[in-house]
Amino acid sequence: MVQSETVRALSTERIVHPEGAIAHRAALVLGDTGRLRFVEPLECPTEEVVHQRATLELATRPNLATFTVGVIAAAVGGVMLTTGLFSGRPGASPLTYLGAAGTGVGLPMAIAPWLGGHVEVRDGEPAVVRQPGPSQPCGDRPLAARAATLEVSGIEVHGAVERDGGFAISPYQWIDAFRAASAQAAEITATVDGAGGPRTVTAVLDVRWLAAHAADFLGHADVDAAVPPLRKVPGIVAGALRASLVDGEPPAVHIALPLRNDGPGDAYAVRGQITAPGVPAIDGRMIYVGKLARGAQVSRELAIPVTAAAAAALRSRRVELSIELRDGHGTAPTTPVRFAGVLDAGRGGP
Repeated sequence: MVQSETVRALSTERIVHPEGAIAHRAALVLGDTGRLRFVEPLECPTEEVVHQRATLELATRPNLATFTVGVIAAAVGGVMLTTGLFSGRPGASPLTYLGAAGTGVGLPMAIAPWLGGHVEVRDGEPAVVRQPGPSQPCGDRPLAARAATLEVSGIEVHGAVERDGGFAISPYQWIDAFRAASAQAAEITATVDGAGGPRTVTAVLDVRWLAAHAADFLGHADVDAAVPPLRKVPGIVAGALRASLVDGEPPAVHIALPLRNDGPGDAYAVRGQITAPGVPAIDGRMIYVGKLARGAQVSRELAIPVTAAAAAALRSRRVELSIELRDGHGTAPTTPVRFAGVLDAGRGGP
């Protein structure tokens, strides 16, 4: 009788233990709502619960020892029986009796082990085995930080970090949301001012992500982002561009762009992008106007938060900047609106 046990796994369940989560190095991620978020990726330990059932197999197999003894006994008995029968002595020779006995005993022992063999299978009791599983990502948590400064494509973007880890400045504040699909992928290097001291975080702005969330940004912006067919050509005219440095926490550069439409048609998707050579703290920023109806006049203002170091460098310094105007049908003037002078400080706005 040979007994063997086979254990089969019926199902496996993995249990995540968030209470033992380990935070990894901070990361800058592209959120589902078109925002940048500073987070700490989490990795949690797991436990694998395996439900098992044992199968017991009882096999009745030939006893080779008995078979061997039977073969030997039958062979020896046969030899003795043959010798006794052909010895030529009168009467039955003792070898004849011994040979007959050996053959009679040996043959059943050699044949019987091969008869009646079978296998019986019995189900055992179910069992549960618990064992440590591999660690796995289990979400993230907001990075505790006050502010961050991004360096991307040669410009500097400073802004607050909110409680949920979101960066207060949208990437569409330096990337034209109306042209997001044609933007270039760019690497971001962020210096984060957190409770544990400054740290550096990197990320890459994916063009597909920018294009996917541009409409959502424009839908929540304070502009009319619709671009219907052009019926009459507008006449976009810019007034005097103004800029000032405002002290605060953080300090900010305020820019005011007055526009009017002198043409017979409405202008759509009007916006401007700042060019400020040598001033990365305000270079590349976008001002969104949206629809500018014929005969309308607007003054769009933009507050650009800057670091204390950037504000100190800009204070009483002559600054030259310009704004390239754009619209949805290419009717905006090609000559940029320019500003050159010292930023007035200490005012509450432009």
